[in-house]
Amino acid sequence: MKRFTFKRILATISVVCLCAITTVILAEYIKSNKGYESFGDTYSSECYSMRTKDGYKLINSKTGKTTIDKIDWLLASDQYSDTLVVFSKKNKRGYFNRYTGEVTIPEQYTHAWIFAEGLAAVVSNDKIGFINQQGKVVIGFQYPYLKDNAKNINFVFRNGYCSMFDGSGKCGIINQKGEWVLAPSFDYIETPVYGKRLFRNNKKYGVLDESLHVAIPAEYAYIELTKDAAVVTRTDESKSLLSYKGEMINPCVYSSIARLDYDTGKYTDSGIEISEPTGLYCYGMVNSYGLMSEDGKPITPPLYKDITPINKNLFQCTLKGSYSAIIIDRKGNVIKQE
Repeated sequence: MKRFTFKRILATISVVCLCAITTVILAEYIKSNKGYESFGDTYSSECYSMRTKDGYKLINSKTGKTTIDKIDWLLASDQYSDTLVVFSKKNKRGYFNRYTGEVTIPEQYTHAWIFAEGLAAVVSNDKIGFINQQGKVVIGFQYPYLKDNAKNINFVFRNGYCSMFDGSGKCGIINQKGEWVLAPSFDYIETPVYGKRLFRNNKKYGVLDESLHVAIPAEYAYIELTKDAAVVTRTDESKSLLSYKGEMINPCVYSSIARLDYDTGKYTDSGIEISEPTGLYCYGMVNSYGLMSEDGKPITPPLYKDITPINKNLFQCTLKGSYSAIIIDRKGNVIKQE
């Protein structure tokens, strides 16, 4: 019996080893053949990309020829509307024509952004400059490239202006001649949305209008820009709706409002507990909640993770950032901290 079991073990090991060897050989075969390639993206009716074992390659569908190969990465077509598309090869950036797949501006820059209003920001020797679609330098390499700052904005022109940093790390606005039209005195200024630019100073947000004047001062924890107004968020997470002239439209903006009902301890004939309204409401701002009166006025700031009625006059509230809870009355006064 022992000899038979030992033979079965040897046979099983042989089968496992054979499967493993076959898998390795098959993987190497796939990698060494064109079957390894997969479709990438379509840039026009004449140009598309393929993913290969060496990165990406561009193919002109009219000629069937590869125009660029061994590309590190290239922008997806749905993120791009300009004729020229950024690509990276050997860690250098250049641009290709999306309609032909041919290189228009050879890879030579350490960083590059999309073309907007005829210009594109590129980095050479840790300095930012701007080139036109022929590759000619239009705005010289005079602005420092700061990686931490570059994470917050894109260096693209919109409505004739582009956010830019000076040597001290402060952000301002330049025109298409490279001149400062708004002095660099901000932490950063974002690309405009609906013509308005969100800016940040001292960890607070404000808004610049189309003329680059301060429409809403930097007094808020965050600001969401909409077409006709701005939703401003304060440090207590309360929200208001302001016009772009700084006028109050709605002092309180909520993500949810729910009536607060309490269990009475009484039951129907069918055994269902009866609930009664407290006359107050729970309002939500994202994941924060506060107590609200029946006429829509906040009683407490949105300080809590949840609010649960104990009875008509007392409410248990879980504090944000912890599992501890407090009990408050109808006026928001703390009665007990657990």
